[in-house]
Amino acid sequence: MKIVATALILLSVVAQAAEVRLAWDPNSEPDLAGYKVYVGDASRAYTRTDNVGNVTMYTVVGLAHGKNYFFAATAYDTSSNESGFSNEVSGAAWHVTPERVAEMELR
Repeated sequence: MKIVATALILLSVVAQAAEVRLAWDPNSEPDLAGYKVYVGDASRAYTRTDNVGNVTMYTVVGLAHGKNYFFAATAYDTSSNESGFSNEVSGAAWHVTPERVAEMELR
């Protein structure tokens, strides 16, 4: 069964310690096997793919401090069929400081 791409929507981007945390709504397909997160330096130009398994929150690590990144996700089923890309989000990775944590909590 093919996975519906529109069921995946990235909801938030929270930057921490040169990492970015992503969260999305779960796909409702009964044969869902997991998700892949795509990362790139430019819109729809992904250079990295992380197979994150069957979770709906993932922290992308190994990012450069202050650099802007673009993210999208796909879902795949037990037959290895992969959906199209989700909506794209972007955000910068930052090192955690007490000031940055307070700023993120105010948003």
